Amino acid sequence: MLKRRRMSGHRHRLLLAMAIVACSCRKQTDVPHGSPTLLEVLWEVDGIPTLVWSLEADAAVAPMAPAGGTKVDFVFDRKLDGARVEDTVDDNPVPKANPPITVSWPGITDTAMSDPPFVGDVFYNSLPDFGIGTTYAFVRPRIPGFPSAMAITFTLDPNGLTSVFGEPMNGPTAITVNTTPLSVALQTSTATVSTSYMAPIVFSTRAPAGRALKPFIHVAVGAAAVPFDVAGDTTNAKRVFLVPICTDGWPSNSRIDIIVDTGLPDGFGQPLGAGAKGSFMTSRTAGPPVDGGCGPLDAGAIDSGSNDDGGTNDVLSSDASDDQSN
Repeated sequence: MLKRRRMSGHRHRLLLAMAIVACSCRKQTDVPHGSPTLLEVLWEVDGIPTLVWSLEADAAVAPMAPAGGTKVDFVFDRKLDGARVEDTVDDNPVPKANPPITVSWPGITDTAMSDPPFVGDVFYNSLPDFGIGTTYAFVRPRIPGFPSAMAITFTLDPNGLTSVFGEPMNGPTAITVNTTPLSVALQTSTATVSTSYMAPIVFSTRAPAGRALKPFIHVAVGAAAVPFDVAGDTTNAKRVFLVPICTDGWPSNSRIDIIVDTGLPDGFGQPLGAGAKGSFMTSRTAGPPVDGGCGPLDAGAIDSGSNDDGGTNDVLSSDASDDQSN
């Protein structure tokens, strides 16, 4: 009786092992062999995609991508070996030191191009977000944005972008995307603001460090220059603020005019092709307006937004909102 039980137990374990192997085989056959084929590349800005490359010859591919890209998706027709795309630490995805997709452009090694230097982290998503059976690897700039008016090249490593069986990808190993020229947006409003107002300048891509902007920006009330400084935005890499230096803030009860010169750089040193203008109105306070030296303004230099002087004392014309460059 004991011998029969031992044989029965052995047979049970054998059948269980065979069932596990059979189940494993079925799982493997659920993923077909074959090299992953690159279907398309989508350039995203805050979740809004633009098709910049496609396997389909008649696809509506955009000639340029917005320079302020926040994510670039490389869509494949099947699962990739995710361990070759990203690492995992404590069950969380971590970018590899040597990722299978790298980013470059002319002059990228020039230290003056960006501060801090550009870093593009690469990750993998196995969900079919772009169609049944698809997966995708994606590049995400650590600080959002790419250089303006630049040819950005993505180099793909077929040995890092493989099927789960190690078969290398099908598709180009280098894809170049041209980015849009730099533009900036300045506020133009007749609504009054406080004398401590922080005036925003919004770039179409990553903004540079504040000090690099000052030679290209002029702030004035009428003919009188107004001292200012530039502060970065910790929540938005594409925005900086002009802030008053004077203790009492901006001149009160005045129109503050802002003009930005051609050549203003983005965060990678790429220049603005056309100047931009903006203005804002400050509220009335108890004290007199202050001038560029933080003392009272001469009455003839004050421009509260009226056009009585025919615009001769204005840094900007009265229709600055129509001339504002985006």
